[in-house]
Amino acid sequence: AVPASDHTPNCSNCSVPVSPGVDPSKVVLLGLVLVVFVVFGVLGNVLVILSVVCHRHLHSVTHYLVANLAAADLLLSLAVVPFSAASEALGRWVFGRTLCSTWATLDVLCCTASILSLCVISVDRYLAVRYPLRYPYLATRRRGVSAVVAIWVLSAAICVGPLFGWREPMPEDEAICGVNEDPSYALFSALGSFYVPLAVILAMYCQVYVVARRETRSLIQGQKRDGLDAEAVTLRIHRGNTRSSSTEEQDGRRGHFTLRLLKFSREKKAAKTLGMVVGCFVLCWLPFFLVLPIGSIFPSYRPSEAVFKVTFWLGYFNSCLNPIIYPCFSQEFKKAFQNVLRCQCLRRTTRPSKFPGGPNPGPLPLLTPHPPVSSSSSTSLQYPSVPVPPSHSHAAEHRSKNLLKVCCFRANPRPHTCTSLVQGKTLRLSLGTKAGQAV
Repeated sequence: AVPASDHTPNCSNCSVPVSPGVDPSKVVLLGLVLVVFVVFGVLGNVLVILSVVCHRHLHSVTHYLVANLAAADLLLSLAVVPFSAASEALGRWVFGRTLCSTWATLDVLCCTASILSLCVISVDRYLAVRYPLRYPYLATRRRGVSAVVAIWVLSAAICVGPLFGWREPMPEDEAICGVNEDPSYALFSALGSFYVPLAVILAMYCQVYVVARRETRSLIQGQKRDGLDAEAVTLRIHRGNTRSSSTEEQDGRRGHFTLRLLKFSREKKAAKTLGMVVGCFVLCWLPFFLVLPIGSIFPSYRPSEAVFKVTFWLGYFNSCLNPIIYPCFSQEFKKAFQNVLRCQCLRRTTRPSKFPGGPNPGPLPLLTPHPPVSSSSSTSLQYPSVPVPPSHSHAAEHRSKNLLKVCCFRANPRPHTCTSLVQGKTLRLSLGTKAGQAV
């Protein structure tokens, strides 16, 4: 739907008298406010796009969709808001009938592209949280490009209707440029541009919330099981440095658990940030998409001019909010913004991230055989394999059994609670022989 600078009545031969005199103080005040409005919308969204383009660790499907959202907001700030601001300050439309139609079409295009971008982002976040390990194979670059193309094609399909006559009769006075209040088109544009995508967004984020709660409980239980496994002392007596198959299997499970925990934590933070973006979008655009169809279908409930202006400028204000939300809730965007402002983005040599939705976290502790539960609750002692002469093999085996009886378990004397795990010391001792015989 199209916000407008004049809420015109639904008639074909109507004109609104324009006062010849314009209050200079009103023009200056509105001019200053709207210039700040436009500058924040333009510079902020340019900063978002440059951050994604110039930083390799932001080259992921999620960030491409965020950049597409910023591009829609940038186009709105450049091609729509300045004309609305000028007509608001002057009290009339001074750019002619042709530019009025172009302005209205671009308005619908940009607003629809913004909410469809948020719709696709919500689906992307659901996949990332629901399938954190399979996500890189689901969200490929080709699918991301296809989604962006589909967003703009659908937006164009919704906005071109009035250009082909699906609108109310144009007023004779060219100084009036308002919204298309044809009841059928107002309902169609409200459903296609806002309500249907909003339903998908809410459904996806409800699923994200459910999956996040279930995954959090699962990971907490996994951490408790991992902590209980660390209470016992593992005495591995084998030849050389060869590890048993059971130990390797256990290490593989812990490595998979560590990767799963890391991925889920990152995707959950990204979902929170983008959820804030969606919330602000709904708060800014919902009043307008309530006022427009209701006023078009039920003229007796048409709001006042002041209410209409507040609702459509509140929608425009959303274009300035997203560049403020990103650095406030996302450390990676905050650092990227700083690099762009310092003109350092083109000199970054960070390797591309293998983890969509976040920066490359560096080497993961996946090769550590037995990671402790925490630095304060577990002490891990691991000794290298010690060559033992063949003649001492039997004695070593006998002593190892005695050592196992004496030092096997060491429980923490503090009472066990559901919130703290039993602390223990883990002793890993490897003994081997030069002859290759197990002791």
